[in-house]
Amino acid sequence: MKQHLVTVRVEGRGLSVSPDPIVITSEDELQWTCSTSHRFNIEFDGAGPFATRTLAHDAAGSPQRPKMTGRFKYTVALETDPSVRLDPEVVVGDPPSQPRP
Repeated sequence: MKQHLVTVRVEGRGLSVSPDPIVITSEDELQWTCSTSHRFNIEFDGAGPFATRTLAHDAAGSPQRPKMTGRFKYTVALETDPSVRLDPEVVVGDPPSQPRP
């Protein structure tokens, strides 16, 4: 299992995330972080890859393990001004096959 980190950057009235898209496997964990004090929420279009469609700031900052595979569009929105938003993507694939001994 790998742990992946998406960095959210707030620049004036704009957001960016890195990496975009993020590509992980169904055995990995993913969490979001921001290097400033800005708080944000994550909301997936339709069913997301995790246990819930919406991740509040504190949940997004904790490791999340996907429950589904596929391509998932999501929105990052600032808590203080939800009109400041960005729509990146998470790609969850099957883990690579393990060689047989």
